[in-house]
Parts: sequence; C-alpha cells; structure tokens
Amino acid sequence: MPFSSNTGSRPRSSSPSWSGSTGPGDVSMPDQLGNRSTIYGWIFKRTPSHSRVLDVGCGDGDLLSRLAEQREVEATGIEISQECVIRAVQRGLSVHHGNAEEGLCNYPDRSFDLVILSLAVQELEHPRNVLRECLRVGRRVIVVFPAFGHWKARWQLAFQGRAPVTPSFPHAWHDSPNRHYLTVKDWERFCEEEGWRVLEKGFVEGGKAVRLWPNLRAEAALYLLEGR
Repeated sequence: MPFSSNTGSRPRSSSPSWSGSTGPGDVSMPDQLGNRSTIYGWIFKRTPSHSRVLDVGCGDGDLLSRLAEQREVEATGIEISQECVIRAVQRGLSVHHGNAEEGLCNYPDRSFDLVILSLAVQELEHPRNVLRECLRVGRRVIVVFPAFGHWKARWQLAFQGRAPVTPSFPHAWHDSPNRHYLTVKDWERFCEEEGWRVLEKGFVEGGKAVRLWPNLRAEAALYLLEGR
C-alpha cells in the first residue's frame, strides 16, 4: 500500500466487505491538485463494495459514478451547485441540491457505511459541525484536504511576503473559495481534540505518495476516520 497507515483499521464481519480494490485505473479529468487520480485510487481502496456511500460536496458526481460502477455502491450525494446537481443526475445518480452545513441533519444516525468529504472541508463555514455530522450519519468518514504547510506555500509566504498561489491553492486571495487554511499538524491536533480515531492516512505530492515530512511535502492529505 503506497500510503502510510495505522494498524487500527478493522474490517466489519458483515457485508459490506472493507477489503481493498484495484482502484479506478486511469482517471482523466480536470485536476487542480495534479493528484486527483491518486486521491481517487486511495478512496477506492477504502470503499467497501456494495456499501452505502454519501459524498458531501460531490460536484458533478464523477467520483460517485465511478464508485457506483466499479464498487457497486449505493451512491448518494449532496451538492450546492445546481448546475453540478443536474450533471450528476444525468449520470443516473441520486444527488440532493443543498448546503452541507444544513443538509446532513435530515439523515438518521449511521445511515451510511462511508461518508466522503473530499477537497471541501477548507470551504465550509463551520467545518467542525459538518464533520461531527458526517461522523454521526456515517460509520466511517474519508476527509481529503489541500495541505497549507506544503513547502511552496511556506516559501511564497516567508520569502515573497504574499498569499501563496500553488497547485493546491490555485486562486488569488480575492478569488478563492477557501475559508480555512490548515496543515497536516493542524488537522491531526484537531482530530485528537475531537476524540476521532484515525484509521489510515495518506499524503500525496505530484501524484506520488509522500512518506517523509508530510507536513512540509504533502500537497494533499487523506484521512480515514471513525467517531468516538
């Protein structure tokens, strides 16, 4: 497995199976991080076949449709963009138009085997509340976020004195959808404070796994969590 992981991940004895898959293979799509295919592969390997999956901020449903086809999951999405919802529905997906800050309250506890929050947590107004809701409605949660501690961001801030513009943060400060800028260390301290269990974690840069100094070298961080 090309990512660092904890030994705490344990399979459930009943269906669905938490065994890994071979991933989505070649993934061609717009990719602001340069890591999208690697991120998708990581998520695929941690998605149980025939499971109930909720993708929060699912966009046009690209990831969900691949999971439905290749992992045969029961796929549901939440997306705030009406245009993206229309495209996702055209793919045959069940996607609800709504805000993640409010939409999760309609789901009962443990409605899903897996909730995915990919490249969205940094845009949320109240990420703590949304993450708590994700862990309430899902047995496990995958969180992916762009890592602000990457050396390119540090360099621009320290030596150029300007808000960083990097592959993982491609927008100028006045045009960015991001509300929060977090590092790997920030995230892990946050999980510890909340009492969430990190089952596995991975880090990528330029489409490749990062093993050493992830807080400095990772462009994106990926975590598989369980609640208290």
